[in-house]
Amino acid sequence: MRANMNDEEHRKYILKILSLEDSPLDAELIYEYLGENSKYDIQMDIVSKEEDFVSAIKNRSYELILFDFMLPGFNGFAALEHVKSICPSTPMICVSGFIGEETAVELLKQGATDYVSKNKLGRLIFSIERSLKESKEAEEKERRTAELVIMNKELAIQNEKILYISHHDFLTGLYNRTFFEEERRRLDTGRQLPISIIMGDVNGLKLINDGFGHHEGDQVLIEIGKILKNYCRSEDIVSRIGGDEFAILLPQTDGQSAQLVCSRIYDACKDYVSKDRLIHPSISLGYATKISEAMSLDEVLKGAEENMYRHKLLESTSAHNSIMASLKVIMFEKSQETEEHADRMMKLSKEIALALGLSDSQQNKLELLAALHDIGKMAIPSKILAKPGKLNDEEWGEIRKHPEVGFRIAQATSELRPIAKYILSHHERWDGKGYPQGLIGESIPLLSRILAIVDAFDAMTNTRTYRPALTKEEAMEEIRKNAGTQFDPTITQLFVEILSRKLH
Repeated sequence: MRANMNDEEHRKYILKILSLEDSPLDAELIYEYLGENSKYDIQMDIVSKEEDFVSAIKNRSYELILFDFMLPGFNGFAALEHVKSICPSTPMICVSGFIGEETAVELLKQGATDYVSKNKLGRLIFSIERSLKESKEAEEKERRTAELVIMNKELAIQNEKILYISHHDFLTGLYNRTFFEEERRRLDTGRQLPISIIMGDVNGLKLINDGFGHHEGDQVLIEIGKILKNYCRSEDIVSRIGGDEFAILLPQTDGQSAQLVCSRIYDACKDYVSKDRLIHPSISLGYATKISEAMSLDEVLKGAEENMYRHKLLESTSAHNSIMASLKVIMFEKSQETEEHADRMMKLSKEIALALGLSDSQQNKLELLAALHDIGKMAIPSKILAKPGKLNDEEWGEIRKHPEVGFRIAQATSELRPIAKYILSHHERWDGKGYPQGLIGESIPLLSRILAIVDAFDAMTNTRTYRPALTKEEAMEEIRKNAGTQFDPTITQLFVEILSRKLH
């Protein structure tokens, strides 16, 4: 049954109604009454049996249900139960013959929106308007409640994130300095005694950052954080309090136990080396313990820090040597040079140094430069260094960065700092067309000028991925041809004389 749309101007909204009515005549009367008096276009489906009613509310969406109370095989209470379980938000108006005040009240208690007697259909329009309004208000309230619940959940999540960020280090996930200081004050009570503090400082982080990049340095910090966390209890406050500094608060922990924690952390760092890791976590630790309330926890913290620096001084040589060894291994692997190449470079360089009458100090620097001048190549992708064909402009740009990278690495460690400027200049040319600074002639450091000749000769006389080796005579002739342009002419002449004596 469908209403005719006689006045489209006023009947803009279609109201979908389900009528549960076993009297076709009553259904027709209700439909006609609504069609004549309602401001809506009425679309009304009529069912009379329970199974048809259940099927209708399951499979279609209605904005209003009108129901008779007495029906074949069931009544209005049963209809209400079906609606509660299937479409509880749909308003239901009982339109029936006289059912008595008690029954009508019970229907309203059970969830009916209203009751309208069939002999008083004049109330139906008002009842429908009120029911629809209440339904919309209820829907709006539910929507707002749902939105509020979602907003509260999101706010709670954001608050948790903010709280986490405010208390945790973004890189390692450990607590940060702010939280460490808060907990230090909170735990400074008699019932937490004895309370110990462990201070830690990562070894060689600047060298790792400069030599391998900040990503590798970050990985070392992350691994250190994991180790510290693994060897502490859940109640201990493990924190990263600075760039390479860590601190651990250990409540109800005596000095002997704190020392045992330090030993386990040291062992874990050493075990890391056995896993064939080239760069491994290395940290210096110190601890101190508060055993009485009279002691100041600030003094305990200071004592732990002093002990840590004392250990750092004692361990610095071995830690640095380990890192230096790792640098050499990676340099040889990535640059595709060998220790034999380094040895040849050192021998040739030494012969020139002796011929020039260089001091012992300069000879030592030249020897170190010959071995580690290409240390900056660690930063160049292996696919570029191993490329068999010609390099493109972008790849050459990467190659040309290695003297500057090598300079930064050398500056970061006391062992290499004396040769930093020579590493920076070992690709400069006598005519000023070299890189990275474009130095000319004698403005290029002497040791860099010596190395440039020796390096070029050794490179030409050994097979590379992009060309076969030249003979020593051919290489010597190439060096001679480039005297005064690529190479220092005086050193070139001396080098040729030395080689000529060796070849004849």
